[in-house]
Amino acid sequence: MLLTQSVAPPLRVLVRQDEAPGGDGVGRQNDDFLQPQANPVHRELDLLTAFAESEQRTLEVVSVPAFSDLIPALLANKGDVIAAGLTVTDERKKQLAFTRPTLSVDELLIGKRRAPNAPKTPEQLKGRTVVIPKGSSYLETLGRIPGVVVTERSGLQAPDQLAQEVVDGVSDLTVIDSVRFDVIRRYLPELESLFPLAKGRAIAFALKPEDTALKSKLDAFLIAHAFEGDDVNETGDLSVIEKRKTLRVLTRNNAVSFYLYKGNRDGFDYELIKAFAKSRGLTLEVVLAPSYAELIPMLKRGEGDVIAASLTATPERSKEVSFTRPYLNVRELFVQKKGKPKLATFEDLKGRTVVVRNSSSYAEKLKPLATQYGFTINAAPEDLEVEDLLADVDDGVIDLTVADSHFFQAEALFRKELEAPLSLSGTTEVPIAFATRKENPLLLAALDAYVKKVYRGLEYNVLKKHCFENRGALTEARELSTAKTGALSPYDQLIKKYSTQYGFDWRLMSAQAWRESRFDPKAKSFVGALGLFQVMPATGKELGFTKLADPDQGTHAGIKYMNQLVQRLEPSLPLDERVRFALAGYNAGFGRVQDARRLARELSLNPDVWAGNVEKAMGLMARPQYARRVRTGFCRCAEPVDYVKKIENKYQSFVQLVP
Repeated sequence: MLLTQSVAPPLRVLVRQDEAPGGDGVGRQNDDFLQPQANPVHRELDLLTAFAESEQRTLEVVSVPAFSDLIPALLANKGDVIAAGLTVTDERKKQLAFTRPTLSVDELLIGKRRAPNAPKTPEQLKGRTVVIPKGSSYLETLGRIPGVVVTERSGLQAPDQLAQEVVDGVSDLTVIDSVRFDVIRRYLPELESLFPLAKGRAIAFALKPEDTALKSKLDAFLIAHAFEGDDVNETGDLSVIEKRKTLRVLTRNNAVSFYLYKGNRDGFDYELIKAFAKSRGLTLEVVLAPSYAELIPMLKRGEGDVIAASLTATPERSKEVSFTRPYLNVRELFVQKKGKPKLATFEDLKGRTVVVRNSSSYAEKLKPLATQYGFTINAAPEDLEVEDLLADVDDGVIDLTVADSHFFQAEALFRKELEAPLSLSGTTEVPIAFATRKENPLLLAALDAYVKKVYRGLEYNVLKKHCFENRGALTEARELSTAKTGALSPYDQLIKKYSTQYGFDWRLMSAQAWRESRFDPKAKSFVGALGLFQVMPATGKELGFTKLADPDQGTHAGIKYMNQLVQRLEPSLPLDERVRFALAGYNAGFGRVQDARRLARELSLNPDVWAGNVEKAMGLMARPQYARRVRTGFCRCAEPVDYVKKIENKYQSFVQLVP
C-alpha cells in the first residue's frame, strides 16, 4: 500500500469584495487607498500570506459583498479568518475570537474645516447626526454618548465616501480611524478632526471561537514578527529587518517609482526592490513620501529602511546617506516641445528659459552654464515633480526643463510632442541608486550584492523595457476585412449572445474586444490579463470564470464585468455616460473614474459628463500636482481617455459596416 503525504488545507481569508486582492495584492476594483500603510487590510493580507507560507499552506481569498457580511460568513464556516481591519469590541467578542492586535488606532470625529457650530466635546454632540458605515465599531463608541443621532449607511462605493460627503455638504459629521484619516486629509484638506471619540482601539484578526489551534499559531506568529510595536520608528540594520520580516521602502508616487496600473502595483524602482525583498524572504511595505525633499529625512528618522525612488547619488546626498552601487545610469536631458528652435549645443540655449526646482540635482550644474551661455534659470515650486514640469513643457506653459533620461522615456510614451535633443551631462551618465542609513552597513552590503547580481540581466532588461519602452502597448494588428465577410470577428455570435444578456449593443462590445485583444483569445498582457476582453485572472475568478482564454468564458467574463461597472454608477446618469465611465473604469479602475469625477467637480467641470469634462480631469491625474488631490494617486490616465475614444470611434465604424 502506498502512503500519500497529506496536503494542508488552504487558509481561507474573508475580505470585503472591493478589497479583494488582484494581481499584486491590491483591490481589483481599485477602490483602495494607494498608500498601502493607509489600509489595514493590506498589512493583514501581507501578514497572513507570510503566516500561510510558514505553515506550508496556500492562501485563498474569499470575498463577500459588504463589510456587514464578514462575521456571518465566518460563523457559517465560509472562511477561517477575517482580514478587514476589524476593531476589537465587546459585542464582537461575544461572537468571535480575536488574535493579539496587529494595529492600534484612534476613532476620530470628522467634520468640515471651519464649519459653524462644529462640536468640540462629546456633550456638544447631543442632537447632532453622525453618519457611519453599517456594521462598523463606531456604533458601539457613539452608543456611549447621550443624545447623539447615529445613521448607518450600507452600500458604500469606497472607504472614503462618507468623508467626501462631509466635504460636499451631504452630511455634517462622520467617524474615521486615525490611520485612514492621516491619508484622506492629504487629498481632502477641507476635512478636520474635531476630537477623538476613542483612543487606542485594537485592530486584530477575527476567528471562530472554537478555532483555538489557529489562534495560538497566529498569536505566536505575531509575537515573532513584533508587529504590535511597528508603529515606532526603527533604525535597525538587516538583522532587525529580517527578524521583523518586513522591509519598509520609501518611494514616490509617479510613473517611474511606484503607482497602480489596472489594480496592480507597478514602477521600475518598486519592482526592483520588491524582487530584493522576495530574495530575502521579506514582506515589502511601501511608504510614500510626500515630497522628494522628505525622502532622506524620513529615512534618517526610521520611517523606512531603504529609499527606492530613482534618487541620483550626488556628493551632497552622500554626506547624509549611503548609496548602493547604481542600478541605473541615466543622462540629464534638456526637454522642449517639438517645433521649438534647434537645440544642438549649449550655445543654442542663449535667450531661453530653463525651469527646474532649486532642490533638484540639476540646479547647481545649470548656474555656471547660464552665466556662460546666456540663458535664464527660473525656480519651479518645490511641490512640483518632474512629470509636472514635462507636462508644462508639453502644454506650452514653460520653455525648457531638465529631466533624467528614464523619466523622459516614460513620459515620451504618452507625450509624443516632447523631445530631448541636448544633454546637460554630455555623454556622462549619472548614477541612480538605493539609499540606506549610514549606520546600516549590512543592509547596504546585501543590496549591493543584489544589484551586482541582477544588473543588466534578463529579468532586469525585461523590466526596463516594460517600464520605459513599450508600457501597455498592444501590437497593432491588421484591420479585419469586414466589408467582404459581413462579420466583425469570428466571435460575433458569442459577443451577440452575452451583449443581449446584459443589455449592450454587441457592436460596442465588439469594439471593446478589438481594442483589448484584436480578437485574439490567446492574448496575454504584460500584467497578466487574458482573453478576448483581457480580464485579470483574479477578476475572472471572482466573476466565476477560470478559463479566460476560452472564447466563451473570456467573452462572458468581460461583458459581465462591464455590466457590473455600469450598475455601480448612479441610475440617474444617462446610459451613454454610464457606459463611457464604465469603459474608463474597465481600463483604469472604477476608483480612478470616481476620483476623476470628484476632481472635475473641484475644477468646475461637469462630473456627470465624460467628453470635455471628466475626461479632461482624468487626463490631469497624470500630473502629480493633481494626483495629490485624489485618493488613488498618480495615474497614466491619458491611456483610459484614449481607450474610450478609440472604442467609440471603432464602434461608429462597426455600426456603418454592420447596421
